[in-house]
Amino acid sequence: MTLRDLSYLLAVAEFRNFSQAAEHCAISQPTLSTQIKKLEDYLGIDLFLRDKNNIAVTDACREILPIARRILDDVRSIRQIAAHASARHRNQLSLGAFPSLASYVLPEYVFRIKQHYPDLKIQLVEEKTHALIALLLDKKLDAALLALPVEHAALEYRLLFEDPFTLAVSADHPLAGLEEVDLNLAARENLLLLDEGHCLRDQALKLCDPARFVEHDFRASSLETLRFMVKNGVGVTLMPSVAIQPEDKDIRYIDIRQRPSRSIALVWLKTHPRSALLETMAKLLAYKPLP
Repeated sequence: MTLRDLSYLLAVAEFRNFSQAAEHCAISQPTLSTQIKKLEDYLGIDLFLRDKNNIAVTDACREILPIARRILDDVRSIRQIAAHASARHRNQLSLGAFPSLASYVLPEYVFRIKQHYPDLKIQLVEEKTHALIALLLDKKLDAALLALPVEHAALEYRLLFEDPFTLAVSADHPLAGLEEVDLNLAARENLLLLDEGHCLRDQALKLCDPARFVEHDFRASSLETLRFMVKNGVGVTLMPSVAIQPEDKDIRYIDIRQRPSRSIALVWLKTHPRSALLETMAKLLAYKPLP
């Protein structure tokens, strides 16, 4: 029984189709069928029940599958440790951030990291939060800047800074002259939000009760699009302080009395072979970049 056999077993169990599983494993269907049959002969049991239109997992196979997954996960961990220990990977680091944060903090953070680690090659990844977490768990990303909470037992984090929200309105908006605003006073305004899947959208909806605000039909893919829409009087939005542009005279950023904010942390896998480096890096980055 080999690691390859276990990967074939998991593929067939996932797809319940030998042709699709073979395509996933990049081998021919006859080869896959032969290997599964050899594995069954070796174990002396049936792993799958086959008929013309269906493939079912046997009870014994169902018990074997989680063990096979753990074995392959452990092998991936061993390979990752070896890769990071090699000279080729020792000076590389992949760092991710979600879109409503990435472009505002990564330039300064990368500059600061390079000052302390001049030989470190940094690969930047900009993805939505759920995608970044998946990359961390799959060991395809070293660390990510995420908004708390990040609720996953396999991950650990260090808080970097608090990022307060402001209410962004156009310069000629009735609220533009205020230094501070209560969210209740802004009720019934057209609220502009990012598209589905952006964590900032979820954060805004938690702060702004949809029963009191009018959610605009428009969905933006970036904060810069929201900023443009606000400038043109289409509505208002919540803008994180890292994204404020003080020199922009066409838009006003008003402090919110309730002081809402998001907590930004550096997150990595607990079993990461370079946890000590990431811990040190978190201390290095534990401050709020200037907007």
